[in-house]
Amino acid sequence: MSYSIKYKELFSVKIFHQYFLNKGTETFNSMSENEQLKQLSNYNILTAINIVPTAQTFQKLNGHKLIFKTHTAGFFVWSKVSDDDYKTPFIELSDDLFFTFVIQIKDALFYNYTDLKFESRGKPYYLANRALDSESNSFPLIDKAGFNQHIDNSFIQSVEFDERNGLEKLSLNEKMNMLGLIRIFMKGAESSLSVTTTQGKLRVTPREFDLVFKNRKTYWRYLFDKNQSVTTSDDLKVEQGDAKRLITKIEYPLTQKGFIPVELNGKELPNPNVKNTLTDSSNSYYSEIYM
Repeated sequence: MSYSIKYKELFSVKIFHQYFLNKGTETFNSMSENEQLKQLSNYNILTAINIVPTAQTFQKLNGHKLIFKTHTAGFFVWSKVSDDDYKTPFIELSDDLFFTFVIQIKDALFYNYTDLKFESRGKPYYLANRALDSESNSFPLIDKAGFNQHIDNSFIQSVEFDERNGLEKLSLNEKMNMLGLIRIFMKGAESSLSVTTTQGKLRVTPREFDLVFKNRKTYWRYLFDKNQSVTTSDDLKVEQGDAKRLITKIEYPLTQKGFIPVELNGKELPNPNVKNTLTDSSNSYYSEIYM
């Protein structure tokens, strides 16, 4: 006699970063379907960040016969289901059940190419389908699939990691290089954000949540050994009266792929890498290129 253990996807979280998906000034959303598929085929957000369940969540996943699995665009959670009904979880998933996942930064240059404020480093982002009781009603929630919501400073939580505020106590390893937390409740703040149905069953089409990080735009500063001649038709201007320091007239996006033409006297200049990203007191950002 043979039998099989049946699992069905419960929910997924996908993390899209425009630095890796855009090409120069061409945005991922403006690309054709074939171009998007090509970009996604080479996409792996796990080169920049790590996603791990908290210790408490790991125990809850095991206790509810759930499986956590990362992939190149985020992670899935799968549920063991009843032999009689593929929409019924093997172990009941209560409405207030939630799972918490830590986002840890792996790439030391993450903030250089991500449109998040430098001064916010170390402040945890709270990305959930239900807000903490300690936060105001205006605190934003993560969105369903659609690539239409960007993570910004409005997602920074105002409370410390404290069980009294509804946050489990994290270990030092979990807090290390932490960008923030993803928390998914079975019942979200709105029905459209709920993972399970009103009957506590799995959805025919599993709920997908999308987190989108914008790529940073910077002024490009070119540093020369000799004075340069600049005309009004050039894409650059002299900075602070120093003809060895030229800066673009507008901000340009930083992307891993693609090329943005910046011309000086009819010649194209190189695009910057993300190693030399700086900011000033006015919160403007600059990429420096040594010529």
